[in-house]
Amino acid sequence: MKKILSISILLFLFACEDDKADETAAVNLDGTYKLSLESSECEGKLDVQYVTINGLKVSNWDYDGDDCDQGDDCYDAESFSVKKDGDGLSFSEGPDVKVAMTRNGTNGLKVSFSMGGSVVSSEIWDYESSEIKTYSPICSGD
Repeated sequence: MKKILSISILLFLFACEDDKADETAAVNLDGTYKLSLESSECEGKLDVQYVTINGLKVSNWDYDGDDCDQGDDCYDAESFSVKKDGDGLSFSEGPDVKVAMTRNGTNGLKVSFSMGGSVVSSEIWDYESSEIKTYSPICSGD
């Protein structure tokens, strides 16, 4: 009887651990994406931006020397953590703004911006690579 009880407890513990792992597992959106021209808010000018996703870490790379920004030959880089949210990833910007990232088609990425629970805008990011790319040089922030 003790053996059956011990085995039952072990099975229960392992079953609970699997559920916990599923809750924390990242949605696999890993890779590099480029902002589509249609989603660029720069009056039709080229706005070169990339986003890389590596698990629950997202990095945004905005090229400052493109037709839109007309700045230096460097990338403004920003990284932040996200959390699993259904079949996508999300993070909050302040108390009312939520940013959600989900698949768009087979490989693309859709980024939706919500305010007060309602989607106010969306961006489409084209699939670039399964690699987590980095870009340089990084702008100095002066």
